[in-house]
Amino acid sequence: MAQAKRRKRNNKGIVLIKKANNLIESRYKFDIWETRFFLSVLGQIRRDDQEFEVYRIWYKDVIKTFNLKSGDSYRFLREAAQSLMGKSFFVSYETEGVKREKQYHILREIDYMKEGEEEKSRKKIENHEYIDVTVEQKMRPFLLQLQKNFTAYDLRNIVRLGVYPIRVYELLKQYETIGKRQLEVEDMKRMFEVGDRYKLFGDFFRWVVKPSVKEINKYTDITITDVEKVKAGRRVVALNFIFTTKQGAELRKVRQASTTNQLEIGFKADERSPKETEKDRLFNQFHPDVIQRFGVTPSVFLGLLEDYNEEQINQAVRVTNRAKYNKQIKNSIAGFFIHALKNGYTDEKEEALRKKTEEEYKKKLRRLKEDKAARINERIKEITEEQPDITSKAIEELKEGPTLVIIEEKEQSLKRPLEVEDYRQDRILREMVKSKIVDLAKDRFEDILASFESQKAQLDASDN
Repeated sequence: MAQAKRRKRNNKGIVLIKKANNLIESRYKFDIWETRFFLSVLGQIRRDDQEFEVYRIWYKDVIKTFNLKSGDSYRFLREAAQSLMGKSFFVSYETEGVKREKQYHILREIDYMKEGEEEKSRKKIENHEYIDVTVEQKMRPFLLQLQKNFTAYDLRNIVRLGVYPIRVYELLKQYETIGKRQLEVEDMKRMFEVGDRYKLFGDFFRWVVKPSVKEINKYTDITITDVEKVKAGRRVVALNFIFTTKQGAELRKVRQASTTNQLEIGFKADERSPKETEKDRLFNQFHPDVIQRFGVTPSVFLGLLEDYNEEQINQAVRVTNRAKYNKQIKNSIAGFFIHALKNGYTDEKEEALRKKTEEEYKKKLRRLKEDKAARINERIKEITEEQPDITSKAIEELKEGPTLVIIEEKEQSLKRPLEVEDYRQDRILREMVKSKIVDLAKDRFEDILASFESQKAQLDASDN
């Protein structure tokens, strides 16, 4: 193997990740450590690289980049590299009207410290805690010499994200200049390889989409202000993500959040940080139920904490407790809990709780919308008093757009041209005029719209 070198960067902390868009939209599933390892490799690729080199990934660099602490150390990195040796990207394409999929292996070769060596003294192994990586040459079109149809972002934006949030973030960054992207639900499930885990849209939205929105808004350079559900009949078939790019002080605040409060990735009893991390908190919170009562081993539970959040664990604990009380568990309680967590087991009480939570969310959202509408109405009154002719201007512009069809239908039914009073009396016409006035005087409504988006984002976050 060629000698690997650590690449130095003088770019004020920026590590640029570049991927071809069809790779971002490919089908694959990594766990969090596989994701960190692969991103660490991509972070070493330079813009002018013609060929892949042998990339040296140092454990201490990964810990520093992703703001981690560990008591289990190097083995996480080694296991991630070993696992990636057997994984592939599945890239979709179409030829002659037929959809096909091409499989690409990711890594050709890895060189790592043998298992058990990390138990030796720190001084003896500290210069060997790295992995040398050779990427498959077939991956060149997706990662090297990218000139078009690619997406680039600063690695610092995703260091605090989980697996699904990273995938959603990359898909949205492709459309950053537009500020919105519609994604088919089935396409997302296919890309993320969720299989039968989230058959119901409600489960997919609750466990994948909403946590992703929450993490992206908290830790990255974009803010998702709305996720619109696109329906075909009663079935949700797509999600329309509306988002903006953070600037100035807001972005600096995100950067600070991403570089503090280190994540714990496994610890021994005497090695914990004095400042409890989120993973520590969840481990300690659920220890009495999951480990002591259900019998799940600490190492297995630590692994589960990589992929599941507090709400999911709480639900699995409640369902397991009720199943245990009702004598519905035939074999291992630990096994039942793990399956309940991984498969999102539910029961009548959970469904009732979910329905109540959804109803409360809808009620709060309805109040927010009503308050927004009331404030807009008051602002329109102020504007029409200042500019008496703005209503007429709004009506004239409506006649020049696609809404002309509605206006003509109203005129045909009345058998006369519409007057201003008709627009005031008819609910549909009145809302059309109000919407156009808002469009004509955008700057006068920015505070109302921004306030609504902020409150809605807080409501969505609390609903998680």
